[in-house]
Amino acid sequence: MPGPVLNQGHIHGPRYPWARTRCIQRLLPRKASLARVIGRLLLAALACAYVSPSHAIELTQAQTQNDRCYNCHGQRRITDLSASERGSMVAPPQDRTLLDRRPESRPGLFTPPDALLDSPHAALACTDCHQDSITLPHAITLQPATCTASCHEPAAAEHRRGIHAEAAASGDTRAPSCADCHGGHGVYPSSDRRSNTYPLNVINLCGDCHSLHHEQTTNGHDETQYVQSYMGSVHGKAVKMAGLIVAATCADCHEGHEIRPSADETSSVNRLQIPETCGQCHRGIEDVYEKSIHGQKLAQGDPDAPVCSDCHAAHAITHAATPGFMRDIIGECGQCHDRIGNNGDGKASLYETYRMSYHGQVNELGSSRSARCSDCHGAHDIMPVDDPTSRLHADNRVQTCAACHDNANVSFAKFMPHADYRDGKNFPVLHGVWLYFVILMSITFVFYGVHSLLWLIRSLIERRRHTTREARPHPAAKGKAIKRFRKINRVNHALVAITFFGLTLTGMPLFFSDQGWAKGLIVMLGGGYAAGLWHRFFAIILCINFVIHVVGVYKRFSRQPARMLLTGPHTLLPRLKDVTDCMGMFRWFFTGKGKPALDRWTYWEKFDYWAEIAGTFIIGGTGLMLWFPGLFSMVIPGWGFNIATVIHGYEALLAVGFIFTIHFFNANLRPEKFPVDDVIFTGVVDEDELRHERPMEYHRLKQSGELDSLRVDTPPMWQRRAAVIIGVLAMSIGLAMVTLIVLAGLGWI
Repeated sequence: MPGPVLNQGHIHGPRYPWARTRCIQRLLPRKASLARVIGRLLLAALACAYVSPSHAIELTQAQTQNDRCYNCHGQRRITDLSASERGSMVAPPQDRTLLDRRPESRPGLFTPPDALLDSPHAALACTDCHQDSITLPHAITLQPATCTASCHEPAAAEHRRGIHAEAAASGDTRAPSCADCHGGHGVYPSSDRRSNTYPLNVINLCGDCHSLHHEQTTNGHDETQYVQSYMGSVHGKAVKMAGLIVAATCADCHEGHEIRPSADETSSVNRLQIPETCGQCHRGIEDVYEKSIHGQKLAQGDPDAPVCSDCHAAHAITHAATPGFMRDIIGECGQCHDRIGNNGDGKASLYETYRMSYHGQVNELGSSRSARCSDCHGAHDIMPVDDPTSRLHADNRVQTCAACHDNANVSFAKFMPHADYRDGKNFPVLHGVWLYFVILMSITFVFYGVHSLLWLIRSLIERRRHTTREARPHPAAKGKAIKRFRKINRVNHALVAITFFGLTLTGMPLFFSDQGWAKGLIVMLGGGYAAGLWHRFFAIILCINFVIHVVGVYKRFSRQPARMLLTGPHTLLPRLKDVTDCMGMFRWFFTGKGKPALDRWTYWEKFDYWAEIAGTFIIGGTGLMLWFPGLFSMVIPGWGFNIATVIHGYEALLAVGFIFTIHFFNANLRPEKFPVDDVIFTGVVDEDELRHERPMEYHRLKQSGELDSLRVDTPPMWQRRAAVIIGVLAMSIGLAMVTLIVLAGLGWI
């Protein structure tokens, strides 16, 4: 039979009438004597009798009902009773085995009488939430407390439409209930610091639960990553580290009760709703975004229109002023603008052409100083170029460029940041310049590549045919040698080599900015900005060395007849003999006979010399244009810098490829010279070697009597060893660089 319904009305005396509850026997000390028990009951009765009706305490209906609950649950000792003892205090279960499955200790059964004292629920009765405990003794197992009776039906309705309710309906035991988020008895409003839903607490509330979920979400992400990303984001740090209660928490974006997956169009985190959700805090930004081309496309229903989370991420939001975000924004824009045909011509995408530009290259190498998409197009206020409010409109472009380039003018603003040198239709002049270098490089490397390969084969055949070399490739340890280069020539060559290596190591990473080795090299140089300073430093040294060389040439002309220097055997100008020597070398390659008698300067050495002179003018001139664009824009239009960029890069690539392959082979790597020809280091050459390799020069010097005056002591062996070490190191660096360039060009790395 069910027990009596809770009494209502007035209670005189203490709020806990011990003698009225039959289960009080279970709560009295089990070892107390009969006299002590009777004494306590008499004292309680006297106390009740002493209280006069004039001192009666008027209790509410809720207090009256709660007193009956606190008779048992208000005493801490209830947690220590055995399962069988607690079972005798409730309605007998139909299945007695339920008692055996209950845990011995249940701390949750104890509820302090003041648990709801300062809670919004202070006026409620226990039975308002625990409705199946109205009848006492209540069942051994009660249903979870309900919040939907009459107080929180709107919130409960929202919860039923959310993902948490769906998870609970599917049997997921981890699905949170009202009490899991808001607490059981210690429920406080979200404005109370003690509340679980207080902004400083709610991130831990949500994070602790979702960090236990390792299943992948519908979009293939681990929920643990979401929690970690948020905690490290600008929002998470603002809440957790700075204690800002106005920063966005989980509930601000995902709602508190009606939480829906992002794929649901009604979800607050669905991409169509993202601007509005973020706009709750970032109202000003939302207003600007709505007027932009992105906001207009979203309003028109374009599903590809970018929203806040596309650029700023959803959980791992970083501060927009950090260098990492500045570099990453290029990739964020590239998610949409890396699609072929965005230029309207079916050629390279806007993202790809940006990556090929100087701005994109230095940005890829880690620089935060170069212009990014948002610097030119705007961040939230992006508009079409033909819109008068666009930063890139013809009336506004100079001002946009001047944000970085102080000397920007109308001519400067004609620079084409997305020019594609491979697009002959839209950029014919630029394409023509690029095509010229492609043809020039192809002819140069094919011709000298075949030349070097045939020379290598012929040299190996000659070495096998003869037991000893026809000429000693290096000076002997003792004896005399012939002086070939003056000290100024050797210093000049050393400066050229140093500047060439310096310019290569600081410049080539820019050309291959998407390669890992290029980024690693820039890091070794101290970063993109430092590499740029080093590049300019070596450029200045190259210019100084070029001036020294011109002064030296001028002095030679002042000491000797110009005719002798221009047409004589010492000339570096091309002659008919160079053509016949080249043909004779190819004949020797194939037949082994008729090797031409070479003079002081061979045709390949003259090619090296004039290529270096021309390269200095071309690379140096275009480099100055790119170094001082504001100054040169007073003379040339902005698109001239696009041409200068192509010329500067491809001329440098031609020089690097030729020097580190063809020149290295001709000077050091062919069998007659391997591993290093030290003549440019020591300035002298063995007499037998001179007679064998340059017979025409040798016989002329001998006949004129100059040979004796050129004989000098053989340099000490340490100079030879130092030359080998320096040469091998230089060639190792150069060949490694060429290998990386070739592999990158083939797309193998």
